[in-house]
Amino acid sequence: MKQHTSLSGIFPVVPTPLLDDESFDARGMRRLTDHYVDAGCHGLVVLGSGGELPYFTGSEKITILKTVVDAVRDRVPVIAGCGYVSLAETLDFMDVTRSMDIEAYMVILPTYCPIPFHDLYAFYRTVGKISPKPVIYYHYPQITGHFLKTDQMKQLLMLDGIVGVKESTMCLPEIGRHIRSMTEKPIRVFTGTTLILHKVLAQGGAGAICPIAGIAPRLVTECYHAYTSGDETKARSLQDDIRSFVPLMNTFGLPVGFQKLAIGLISRKNSPSPTAGRYSRHAVMKETLRQLGHPITSRVRSPLPQITPEERDAISAFVDGMPCLARERV
Repeated sequence: MKQHTSLSGIFPVVPTPLLDDESFDARGMRRLTDHYVDAGCHGLVVLGSGGELPYFTGSEKITILKTVVDAVRDRVPVIAGCGYVSLAETLDFMDVTRSMDIEAYMVILPTYCPIPFHDLYAFYRTVGKISPKPVIYYHYPQITGHFLKTDQMKQLLMLDGIVGVKESTMCLPEIGRHIRSMTEKPIRVFTGTTLILHKVLAQGGAGAICPIAGIAPRLVTECYHAYTSGDETKARSLQDDIRSFVPLMNTFGLPVGFQKLAIGLISRKNSPSPTAGRYSRHAVMKETLRQLGHPITSRVRSPLPQITPEERDAISAFVDGMPCLARERV
């Protein structure tokens, strides 16, 4: 059995910078990598959903991952996203990257044809057994269609080689059930959104693997440290600042207060929303980074939606109206 990893804290899902012709911007990626490390992030996730994982070729993914690993220079752990519709491709990616200095694989199984749970279980049993690195199960039912029951999640997390789970459901009752069910084995449970970071930590979560930390890494890591050091008042205040970022994740067309209320209601549901978090905001996130001074474009890989003039103006107004973003500028 592989040794348990000690991963915890804030891991931004690193956006993958592109040039205007949609080719990989290695220089921009190195600049982002240094920025997140210098900002105090506990590690990085490369080729996550926010990094446009499904939209790159196999060779591009290797180049992207190697660029970050080389830029990190052992300063923080690197988690590599892995998402293929077949077991063969998954194992091939792991074999090709086994010599890279990465801490773990974050493995999602996006299904083209629906499969029953026993085949999903067999997939992760094989992956956990063969993987040269620890495996984090990426639970994103809105995308994969795998809306697991608590006992099914426990079966997956009990598998050899599985050391954690990224929860992208936004459903606090479900996340809590998963954490409480794991009494026989230590498991790192990460929230996929810092909009509910404080409450996930309060239930015993390990931290966050999230896109908002890619915009405001200092704010999010400070919130994490405030909570883990026992300063709950400060943590709650910082969490409220983080929740003000909801337009970047959702829409600029509704008042922030209304969206924050909606997030609170969705997170209290007893089952995950089948639609929450499904719409692409990749170009919005990149444009926000660009407006904060990062030398990258807002370009995303087609057919993802590119930034619109209206969104660019809305981001400008948003950035100017958020005092907590002042120290995130470069």
